[in-house]
Amino acid sequence: MSFAPFVPLRVFSAYTMLEGAIDPKSLAKQARKLGFPAVALCDRNGLYGAMEFSAACVSAGVQPIIGTFLCILRPERPDAVPNAFDWIALYAQNEAGYSNLCALVSAAHLDRPDHEPAHVTLEQLGEHSDGLICLSGGAEGAIARHFHEGQPDAAYSYADRLAQIFPGRCYIELARRLNAVEGAAEA
Repeated sequence: MSFAPFVPLRVFSAYTMLEGAIDPKSLAKQARKLGFPAVALCDRNGLYGAMEFSAACVSAGVQPIIGTFLCILRPERPDAVPNAFDWIALYAQNEAGYSNLCALVSAAHLDRPDHEPAHVTLEQLGEHSDGLICLSGGAEGAIARHFHEGQPDAAYSYADRLAQIFPGRCYIELARRLNAVEGAAEA
């Protein structure tokens, strides 16, 4: 798979497929019709549609951006407290990023206890962050959830950790969908 130079997120608009069943060919054609230079795919804990999506985008003359919405084990939980899991969106900037996405998705499914959902740790994320852009995960991410749980210090600490793992490539998502978690994060 070859990668065109990355178009910074702040320069283009993109559809992101998340938990939907949009036909990749239709999506690529619509992106072309709307004049989007690029469009992104973000499967939950996987890269399931990446190949078909990339082929459809290339055929339509639109740059495909491949990503995954990855489950992360919330760090530093007391022993008596059950594990908590949050989400972040990761997008490949280049071939190294795509390789790291593949490594992280594999680790999420293979390097975890069987009784827990597929996930990675922040340490694993740090080992495979080159070439990746990180979005905070919106209402499903730890930052928004910490704010919603009344833990602003934990939210800021988590944001700092993500910024260290993805220097200059970490973005906070804000959405206004009248969701209580998103509203707490924005306040």
